[in-house]
Amino acid sequence: MGPLEYQVFLIFILLGVIVSLISEKIKVSYTSFLLVLGMSLTLMNSIWKVFPQISTITSVLSTQVFFGLVLPPIIFKASLDINYQSFKRNIWPIAYMATVGVILSTVLVALFIHFFLLLPWFYSFLFATIISPTDPVGVIVLLRRYHAPADTASLVEGEALLNDATAITIFSILLTLKSGSISISGIIGEAALASIASPLIGLVFGVVSVLLINRLQSYESRITTLLVSSYMSFTVAQAIGGSGILAEIVTGLLISTQVMSNKDEFRGFWSVLDYIMTSLIFMAMGLIFNPFLIYTYILIIVVAFSAVFVVRVVLARTLKLFRKFSYDMSTISLSGIRGAIPIVLALNLLSNTLLKDSYSQLILTMTIGVAAVSLLIQATTAQWNIRRKYVQENL
Repeated sequence: MGPLEYQVFLIFILLGVIVSLISEKIKVSYTSFLLVLGMSLTLMNSIWKVFPQISTITSVLSTQVFFGLVLPPIIFKASLDINYQSFKRNIWPIAYMATVGVILSTVLVALFIHFFLLLPWFYSFLFATIISPTDPVGVIVLLRRYHAPADTASLVEGEALLNDATAITIFSILLTLKSGSISISGIIGEAALASIASPLIGLVFGVVSVLLINRLQSYESRITTLLVSSYMSFTVAQAIGGSGILAEIVTGLLISTQVMSNKDEFRGFWSVLDYIMTSLIFMAMGLIFNPFLIYTYILIIVVAFSAVFVVRVVLARTLKLFRKFSYDMSTISLSGIRGAIPIVLALNLLSNTLLKDSYSQLILTMTIGVAAVSLLIQATTAQWNIRRKYVQENL
């Protein structure tokens, strides 16, 4: 990006601050408001060419830079904020939703899409894999602002943070299947990288961070150590084909539980960084939405979203298997929000030469459409539902 693009970049952050103030006044989801603003700018630009730099900015934010630069601070902040005791108490339901839940959702959504939209089996499963995991960005921002029962909040947040590993593993296996080089050992290897290697990487960086932070005297050196460790944990796990999110969660949880005396200063710094990155993510998501393309495929998007939402409701009901827990089923169903991560996965399809361009473009459009409906309607409804049932805002 050139100097002008960086200026527009800073303007977007300022717009995020303004949107935050307005959303607090009118009681509308901050992330949904940002999404609408981004979509409006895209529409204006397509008609009047107001911001010619938009295409450059969105291409940067929507690929490797988004996943490697913008996302890690948000995930790390969420891991620092997790109620560890509640997370540990709900670990089995969380693990169930993040693994079995994602697999069941993938199968059920794929069946629905194949028979109702007549997509080939491979592309039906590919779309289902991309859209099945709930998005940690959308869910965490929602739950952070409002009070909800501890078990319900821990389940929704923990699931959203952990299910990425399952989705990436299935996604990688499907693409390997398409190349014709899949094997049992390959499948086991993919699963091991996500579920074993990634947490171990996170553990190593977490232990090193704790040892350093407890010995460093200055605020600046502790924050720098934390910043480097969080990014390195994410980057190394991604580089070996594992889950950067899973590795970073382990690092964050270890630091949160072992470095008690400095937690407030960590949260203060990370809250600012998290705020900036969240604003950029949801603004960028709005900017890549092509309103004309979504209008063309509106019926397909409605069918796809219906499939995703119905399957989410069904999965929420299966939590009754865990009899000793009492979850708010409506909150769990509505909080299964899809957003940034599914879109990034779908964007990666466009550069895969093994896939048909027409199907890749259709899956991207369906993913963007489902994410838009999820963030604009489902997230707003979830917010209203939580505010109606529980304490108002956590200001």
